[in-house]
Amino acid sequence: MGNALLTSTFQCSVRATAAWVLGALVAIAASAPIHAAPRLAEPIYRVISAPDCVDASRMVAEFDAAPVNVTYMRVQHIGDPGTAELLQEVAHAVTWNVGQVTGFQPPEAFYANAQRGFADDGFPDPSSAFQLWCNGAGFWMNSRRFNHAVLLTLEGPSVSVARDLSPPAAVFRNGTSALTIDAQVALPTVQFDGFPVIDGTAQLSFAYYMRDVTSGTIFTHVIALYDNRPAGVNGSGTEAVSADAYNAFVVSPLRTLLADGSPTQYVTVAAESADAHYVAPWKGSTLFRAHVTYAQFKAMLQRLQVESLPAISVRPEDYRVTLFGLLGEIFPGTGRDHEVALGASVTNLRLAEAFDVVAPVPVVEYFNAALGHYFVSARAADLAALDSGALKGWVRTGQSFNTYPVFVEGASPVCRFYLPPASGDSHFYSASPFECAAVAASFPEFIREDDAVMHNPLPDVQSGACAADAAPVYRLWNQLAATNHRYTTHEQTRRQMVEAGWLPEGYGDAGVAMCAPR
Repeated sequence: MGNALLTSTFQCSVRATAAWVLGALVAIAASAPIHAAPRLAEPIYRVISAPDCVDASRMVAEFDAAPVNVTYMRVQHIGDPGTAELLQEVAHAVTWNVGQVTGFQPPEAFYANAQRGFADDGFPDPSSAFQLWCNGAGFWMNSRRFNHAVLLTLEGPSVSVARDLSPPAAVFRNGTSALTIDAQVALPTVQFDGFPVIDGTAQLSFAYYMRDVTSGTIFTHVIALYDNRPAGVNGSGTEAVSADAYNAFVVSPLRTLLADGSPTQYVTVAAESADAHYVAPWKGSTLFRAHVTYAQFKAMLQRLQVESLPAISVRPEDYRVTLFGLLGEIFPGTGRDHEVALGASVTNLRLAEAFDVVAPVPVVEYFNAALGHYFVSARAADLAALDSGALKGWVRTGQSFNTYPVFVEGASPVCRFYLPPASGDSHFYSASPFECAAVAASFPEFIREDDAVMHNPLPDVQSGACAADAAPVYRLWNQLAATNHRYTTHEQTRRQMVEAGWLPEGYGDAGVAMCAPR
């Protein structure tokens, strides 16, 4: 680690010193971030998985292996275990006009290539049928026409139009990123008996699977587009953390407000998108676009960690999309009192990252002559307090270096500690997660103000060298009981501080703590 980051830091800094005014910045540290993320009014889009052109040969039944990086349709539980209708649920060509109930019309001449099912039975009470053609897919699930006497645990007959991604895809490349799923969706037909609470339910949703690269854990986020129950009935229109037969999941409606009127936390409805529907179907193809922002995804991870997945990372950048798509599901129960049918379709299904370009902002240096202390910050609240004179004695030195105000791919979060008066009444910064953890463990009296007060790349751990598009930020320690550090990108300033008795700390012989984007 070059000049080991902790070898000299705080060696003899625990003797009592005067309670200087810099401690007032502890209260400021909890203020708003340096730069608020955009609301995605006019985002830039990076397409991760685009629409493609396939046919019914890409249909898979039950738990058969799916192809990767192409659209496929998985059909499940259209019949009880062991029945012919289950074993052959997508085995036969279907030649009637399934588009009458799904809203998706392959060319009539290609029905045999585009449509599958167990039975080729059309109106007046059509058998379940499934369509996959070029960049579109449709499905008709009709529980009246198949056996469902065997209980399914935490799932129902379902169809997913999806893509498995290999390798899994990173989405959150900076703090403004939003995982985006969009498609044109039609749901012209829904039929159900009685008032659905559990049995008789029909649902249509976007869904994506995320894998944590640090723990290997996979969870699902289901974004509801349609529920045949009114909002508020047995979970309809609410957000929840739960689990199915396979893994943990979070469910959110594609709505600004939940059924109880509170804000939806984990998904944003794009300005041009339709809202989730309840009860009634709709005619025509409608755009649905769901954004899950960096902040929303992080909040979802924090909840999952507390409630069901304690080992997962809470950093969005540690996750990869393994699968995404559209899910249709019905819940007829095991009797015949709540038969349900659902006809829907999707075209132009896409996964993208919506984002804004993050520009560097300056980290401004101040000096207090009475204390002989330096301090740096990029936080607007800190700068305002120091520049206004609310904290006496601090003046700008004229030096600064750049940082990213939010996470950017390739940058590391910079932690900030406040050293109380007995330890120096000053602040300490590190872009090394290892060092941040070591400081917290070794000096429990230090106040960890922020795990990500700014974001800067780390240098090479052996040489201290930064990439060509970044400048080295040198860290120097005054070696006094009244501990203070100085951070500078100026080589001449570094030499002057060393000559004055300050000790370089960081990577390489020069003591590079982090790198500053130019």
